[in-house]
Amino acid sequence: MGYRLQEVPLRQVLTSVGIQRSVRHSLAIISILAVSCAAGQVAEHPASPPRISPEPVDRETAPPDATKQPLLRAFTRDEWRMWTGPFRRASYSSHTVKKYVIPFALISGALIATDTKTADALPNTLDQAKWSGRVSQIGAFYSLAAVSGATYLIGQMTGDNHGREAGWLGLEALAHTELVVLGVKQITNRERPLEHGGRGGFWQGGDSFPSGHAATSFAVATIFAREYRDHIAVPIAAYTLASAVAASRMSARRHWMSDIVVGGSMGFLIGRYVYKRHHDPNLPGSSVSRTSRLIPEFGFGGRGLVLAWRL
Repeated sequence: MGYRLQEVPLRQVLTSVGIQRSVRHSLAIISILAVSCAAGQVAEHPASPPRISPEPVDRETAPPDATKQPLLRAFTRDEWRMWTGPFRRASYSSHTVKKYVIPFALISGALIATDTKTADALPNTLDQAKWSGRVSQIGAFYSLAAVSGATYLIGQMTGDNHGREAGWLGLEALAHTELVVLGVKQITNRERPLEHGGRGGFWQGGDSFPSGHAATSFAVATIFAREYRDHIAVPIAAYTLASAVAASRMSARRHWMSDIVVGGSMGFLIGRYVYKRHHDPNLPGSSVSRTSRLIPEFGFGGRGLVLAWRL
């Protein structure tokens, strides 16, 4: 049984009024992004009143779907939490603002203000752009999806629940990051370094901010680094490759330095959020504080393909 996603158009939340790039406007954008990504941190300690625990479900006598949550519903809820983070009062706690929003906004704002000078500091030769473009393909969507998907399938075929979860959460983090990055690109419309004389202006019809390659690379790297934290080579390799991909996007003259830093930070926080929300504490990996987890389940049922989250 399949699920169909209804496409919902994203409203233009900012109108093009010929505003040139300035630190004041940049800080406003970065502050919203910082709060949105930091919502994953706040979600671990929600301020809502405690809920009464439901009666335990007897898995042997309960209906087949009583202990399952549809995949689409779980994914949509996580996506909703990421986008509505800036509009929640809990997201503006003093801890979140001091530890995440203010430093992130100041650093990113300073990078935006100096982007053109940073870009001009590189040699910017043809060979530099050519080889950087090749390196950046490691962080392309299809490359990351292939690695995560292969990990999931191998775990599924060999009965390795840990590998199965790592691959699945990698795919989920990749999907969330792609959607968030696409939305932010449409909101900011920043020019790329090689567009219109390399001014890097916002609301000019571009799609530079933030870097999608940096965001997706760090999102998937964070999943694998946390799943296999006991194997020190895995986190080192994952973050090294993600950093190489991020740097190559600037040397290929496809993004500004601030695009890369903001994109990488967003990817890291999204990957961390997905891991903490859905990691099975009975499997190896970084410890999580939640007592219940939604575990991905894939198989074939009486009505066809089964793709759900098991509580």
